[in-house]
Amino acid sequence: MAFDAASVFKKSFVLLFTDPLIFAFALIYAAIYIAFAVYSSQLFNVTSISSVNINSINIYYLLLYVVLIFLASTFISGMAFVRIAGKKKSLSKIINKAVKRYPALLATTFLTSIIIALGFIAFVIPGIYLTFKLILSPVSSVVEDKSPVDAMKRSWNITLGNWWYLFALFVLFFIVISIIGLLPYISSFFSFVLVISYPLIFMSLVGRRKSKRNAAAH
Repeated sequence: MAFDAASVFKKSFVLLFTDPLIFAFALIYAAIYIAFAVYSSQLFNVTSISSVNINSINIYYLLLYVVLIFLASTFISGMAFVRIAGKKKSLSKIINKAVKRYPALLATTFLTSIIIALGFIAFVIPGIYLTFKLILSPVSSVVEDKSPVDAMKRSWNITLGNWWYLFALFVLFFIVISIIGLLPYISSFFSFVLVISYPLIFMSLVGRRKSKRNAAAH
């Protein structure tokens, strides 16, 4: 039996607006990507498709900006993981935990991204499959203090038997956020519900595994 996908979907949106820290994280997360959109358009002087001004310096600064965004957004995601799955209450404890696990989170995120990308390059279907098998690796690396490899193994194991439910859930998220995204910049804020959903899914699947083990023990 799979986890309650509808409950995860609902809780993700509820947490976005009921948890002050999660709401603040989402605002910062959105601000980062909105700033990137504005910066990139100014960097390339985008007034129309025919007037795009591209040179090596612009590319260099754009790549540097992308790296900085990746570093910042990953840290914010880590704080959200700690807040939700780690159940840390105070901001100081959240930051402390997120800082400690930041190197492992970066390594896990980078490594899983490379593996998934290779799956897409080899053939699209393996890439899609790997995405939803490894999607919870970053959460495990933060809340369970696991190394990147162990975190990927953990994600692979706890998603066993739930792949199609995860796929359907994220298709639903994508559809809803795409509709919301018709309003300028709003999608950057609401896309944070995806970040929120990761620890919720993780806790749900871990809880189910514990329940099954307890039931088997009796």
